[in-house]
Amino acid sequence: MNMSKEQGNFLKGLAISMIMVHNFVYQLLGIHCNEMSFNQQLTENFCNGLFSSQSIWYILSYAGWIGVPLFFFLSGYGLTKKYNSTSHPFDTISYLKKHVVKLLKLLVPIYALYVFFDSFIFHNPNNLKSVLAHVTFTINLFHYGEQGTFHLRPEVYWFFGAILQFYILFIFIRKFNIKMLCVLALAFLGIHYSILYFASQDTMDWCRHNFIGWGLPFVLGMIAAKSTWSLPKRWTLVMGLLSLVLLSASLVVKPLSPLVDPSTITLFLIISNKCEAKWIYWIGAISASIFVIHPFIRLLYFNTFCSSNHPLLMTIIYIIPVILLSWLHHEVLAKCKWTNKSGPKVRSIS
Repeated sequence: MNMSKEQGNFLKGLAISMIMVHNFVYQLLGIHCNEMSFNQQLTENFCNGLFSSQSIWYILSYAGWIGVPLFFFLSGYGLTKKYNSTSHPFDTISYLKKHVVKLLKLLVPIYALYVFFDSFIFHNPNNLKSVLAHVTFTINLFHYGEQGTFHLRPEVYWFFGAILQFYILFIFIRKFNIKMLCVLALAFLGIHYSILYFASQDTMDWCRHNFIGWGLPFVLGMIAAKSTWSLPKRWTLVMGLLSLVLLSASLVVKPLSPLVDPSTITLFLIISNKCEAKWIYWIGAISASIFVIHPFIRLLYFNTFCSSNHPLLMTIIYIIPVILLSWLHHEVLAKCKWTNKSGPKVRSIS
């Protein structure tokens, strides 16, 4: 399949919007989710909350994390489209250097600002080992937590280490054909089931912050990039409804929970092919900046003032500076030629 630039930005816009709001609301209201795990009490709390006046906030907090597999899917898709073309010859050293530098330029300036405010303004504990582990993308590999040597704060920056792991994995699997990739996808699905039923909570957390937990959507992105198959228009509505039902069920039924990733990807691919919303395209174009900026704004918010009595107002107060500063951050990077201001170059939909 082939995606247009607009469809890619639409998917990124949806994904980052869900992640940005999810990361704020769950901390504001204390509504937790089952990301790559399954806690029956959390599921029951969510189901009960659906029948309350705060149902929308329960949905955003409990299910907003599904934007994460969309990003890994788009990464697998984009890398495959780019480096499988003859116009982009693959050189391992240049490839790794380019992507590591790109990640560092995104992470380090904002993370340094975050650590400064977190440590010296708000007096929260940060040690040098944790800082070094973040900027070397190795925080994912070590034990962390309140009692551990490393503090995974802000929580979302584990993504940089995980995506670097996928950049490395891509070197070894980029030439796999579709059949081999399908076998690999099934293997990752089997690993997810093993984690769900047999792993300890610490092991679950480790897998959730490394490539082993997100291999399925990444490989599905590679399969989509290499596939020439497209969904007939007359089946779009049926597939959309089925994927919505499966996604809803997989969020609350333990045996189905590893199917969250493929059902999310299918549903949002169909939505992106049918919907046109310029503001979502724009959000998608600055999604990388939103990702690095929103933890910093959330830090300022929860250390300055916090009220859960008016969640809509509080969320708006949080979102506005995130969007404005992310736009400014994106423009600065574009002026410095650190990002492609026009967005990702992807082919038109077939």
